[in-house]
Amino acid sequence: MKSINRVLGKESLIFAFLIVICLSVNPVSAIASLNDSFTITATENSVNSLAWNLKYSESENAISITMSEKDGEKEYTVRSKFFEVAYVVNKNGFGARMVKAGKTTVPVQILDQIINKDALNNQKIISEGQIDNATALNLIASYLPDLINDNYKHLVQ
Repeated sequence: MKSINRVLGKESLIFAFLIVICLSVNPVSAIASLNDSFTITATENSVNSLAWNLKYSESENAISITMSEKDGEKEYTVRSKFFEVAYVVNKNGFGARMVKAGKTTVPVQILDQIINKDALNNQKIISEGQIDNATALNLIASYLPDLINDNYKHLVQ
């Protein structure tokens, strides 16, 4: 009986070790492949804000990201011809929300068709605490496709 317990114990340890290895390897390769699917380039902007262009490898649609800062809050406005959304860094963390009513350029009727409200709600807080621009841009590029309804995925893929 003791020999059976020893064999099962050793097999359990080996199995647990393999799971730990698999879990530690997969996130690294997933992050690398995500970065291969988009490019972010800085642009010149005449307004007092920073600006970037976001391009997904399979998409022809232009997406711009502008960052403005006010009262310790950074707002990254993500715009294309067909949709717009804001990602905000504040004391509560980093997350997505709709662009404020006075700053919108895309009609609400179009946004209601393209933006997935459940996904937007799930992205209210993506990360807690302050993050830098590079991290914010990578998170935006990674999470933005999830906000687009399935019928309109071609806008970002």
